[in-house]
Amino acid sequence: MRIAVVSIGSFDTQYSDYHIMRDIIVGLLERGLKVNLIQKQYLDAPQYPQQFEKYLGNQLYVENIHFEKKAKANLKARYLADLAYYRQACRLMKQNRPDKIFLQSNNTAFYTVFYAKHILKCPLVYNEQDIFPENAYFTGILSKNNPVYRVAHILQKYAYKNATALSTISDDMKSTIVTRYEIPADKVQVIYNWGHEELQVHSETENTFLQKYPKKRGEFRVVYAGNLGKMQNVELVLEAAALMRDEPDISFYIVGGGVNEEQLKAFAKEKELSNVTFVRMQPPEEVADLYSAADVNVIPLQKGLIYAALPSKTADCLIAGKPIITCVDGESKFAELVEECGAQNVKNNSAKNLSTVIRSIKCGLYVGEIKRLASLFQKNSNVKEHCDLIATTQKSMNRAICL
Repeated sequence: MRIAVVSIGSFDTQYSDYHIMRDIIVGLLERGLKVNLIQKQYLDAPQYPQQFEKYLGNQLYVENIHFEKKAKANLKARYLADLAYYRQACRLMKQNRPDKIFLQSNNTAFYTVFYAKHILKCPLVYNEQDIFPENAYFTGILSKNNPVYRVAHILQKYAYKNATALSTISDDMKSTIVTRYEIPADKVQVIYNWGHEELQVHSETENTFLQKYPKKRGEFRVVYAGNLGKMQNVELVLEAAALMRDEPDISFYIVGGGVNEEQLKAFAKEKELSNVTFVRMQPPEEVADLYSAADVNVIPLQKGLIYAALPSKTADCLIAGKPIITCVDGESKFAELVEECGAQNVKNNSAKNLSTVIRSIKCGLYVGEIKRLASLFQKNSNVKEHCDLIATTQKSMNRAICL
């Protein structure tokens, strides 16, 4: 059986789903399946994960499509470039027809889904990692009446209805797909992402992040690491730091970069937050040490966004084994799950509540059953679920309804 895997990115560079795609592909190869990987090519000479080496040219065949990245602010150019990439990917699949397609989450999924159904007549499994345009709606970037939202919603609904099978990464995202897009619940399977389990967490004396940024005696370190964008609500962490500026033993580390970086730094400067340290994005191979260097990791999201996304950092924070604080809608299923495991969720984006929870964890309260929560984000079991879904999906499963 030949599986076409259509990637949103490239193994030339690290991106948030790099290890997810790598591990799913390896899982398919270990089952003896042939995989045609179609991906973007950013570098002159393509690069591949070490795990692929023994399969290349034997079971694993790669089609690299040259791709120039567009400026993040130029949304139209990025969308059109992606659409051109997926059109070319579909033409490649027509030349070397697969038995099944695994399509990674993307904003132009409708095109590949249409092509698979009507041209290739091939079953397609679509994995949704981040629901657009709902993420833009929940963060206030787009309103429901905005033409961009309305068109994007229709196209995404087409992709969901006409894909043979769907998977997504949280129960809240499944709920959004079912309620806002009218997709049958039994068509959508929840498979949580996993972290970088292959990375070693070093002891405190050998921790690479602590070597760069040593702890002071008695310091309690609060860490946010990730994108500094409009969806992450890092402002909430800084507001909590402002309330705790007179508690010298508690420090805040903001690690990463993004479109809101200068705005966040300006806020910290205006409030004279000497308890806040900004650090550039760390190398991917050091992510385990980064999260384990924290006394508590904070995972904030803008209100409503938990229904369109689940931060990829969640699994890595859990692997680190340190307490976590999530800041998501209290009525969400993920918030309920966090609280069931004894961890803490801050409702209503309250900086006062966040500071209270930080103090409580510092005093040894509310550590939570991290291992219980982490068990949902295990690599082996979740890779198996992906591979099972791909292997068992048949064309007859498709209950697609054309819009």
